[in-house]
Amino acid sequence: MTSPKTYRALIVEDTADMARIMELTLRTLGVDSHRAMDGEQALAYLTENTPDVILLDIGLPGMSGWEVLEKIKALYPDAAYPVVVLTAFNDPANRLIGKLQHRVFRYLTKPFEVSVLAQTMRDALGLKS
Repeated sequence: MTSPKTYRALIVEDTADMARIMELTLRTLGVDSHRAMDGEQALAYLTENTPDVILLDIGLPGMSGWEVLEKIKALYPDAAYPVVVLTAFNDPANRLIGKLQHRVFRYLTKPFEVSVLAQTMRDALGLKS
């Protein structure tokens, strides 16, 4: 008998309260998570770990989430993990950039309902509702 797969998520979010909400939501789905507070921490994590999904804030200190995404695509072109973009930027230009990005599974604007995040994670990981 095999045990169920343990899923891992990388949360790239600089706001502690928002990151905690994401961590708690993921935990209810049985998904382990690691938090990076900026792009450098996220890229350092990815050198030794392969998450099943990345939740990526766009408004990060230092390099933007879009820059982080470009570095991820350049460094790990064959990685299969989807990226869920989380941002307060709800303007048409950012939404279009998100839709055109390879590897962006979904674009969620803050604030979002926890139920929407949970369903997005189920969809991204192929979990049943």
